[in-house]
Amino acid sequence: MRVERERYFQELGYLELSALYAGPLKPAALARWTVAPRGALGLVAPFSLTHRAAPIAPKLWPHDATTGEFRDGPHARTAIAALAAAIAALGASRAVFRSPDGFSPSAANRDQLRRFFAEVAPREALGGADRVWLPGGLWEVRSAAKLAAELDVCFAFDPLVREPGVPPEVHEDLEAPRIYLRPENAGRTGTLRPERIDDLAMLVEHYEDRPLVIAFATPERWADARNLRKLLDAR
Repeated sequence: MRVERERYFQELGYLELSALYAGPLKPAALARWTVAPRGALGLVAPFSLTHRAAPIAPKLWPHDATTGEFRDGPHARTAIAALAAAIAALGASRAVFRSPDGFSPSAANRDQLRRFFAEVAPREALGGADRVWLPGGLWEVRSAAKLAAELDVCFAFDPLVREPGVPPEVHEDLEAPRIYLRPENAGRTGTLRPERIDDLAMLVEHYEDRPLVIAFATPERWADARNLRKLLDAR
């Protein structure tokens, strides 16, 4: 959103930054984000680590038929090194790995994730930054949370996605030591309704015994984040 960086970090404590997703940044462009307090940024991993299909952008990360979907190779190692360098330069606290929607919860893909986070993107390779894994739409929340705990990565999901008529409590008591809420409200416009904000606040309070981060990806994310912040502060 069109908000000055200084003002943003005066009001909110975290930002998921996707500037490195499509391609490398020039040092000057990366330096513009040093205004963020240490630990306030989460960097979305380059697409060449997670997606086979390249985004539309003027300059892309090196990629070929072997890249994406958490596979190892020279291009993956290059991307991890660049991600680690950016994390160090900006003092980022997290590296966010988004699965493509077509990355199914098959046994082969589970093994692929185990190899990737153990060998290609271990925590020490990223300067100690926490690794956040956001599964695609085919994963069931509870089984994905259990796998994330096994992989020792932070589990991310959209708490606004649930079957019609199912209460928000369905997302309570997940087997995840660290949680990353990423509300999207896909297909909707405008700010989140007050009852949706209240659902998020109740979920935050339920998980107050463990590390939790919220990164809004809603159409009006700046307003939604501040509305939740105000509600939590009032409580």
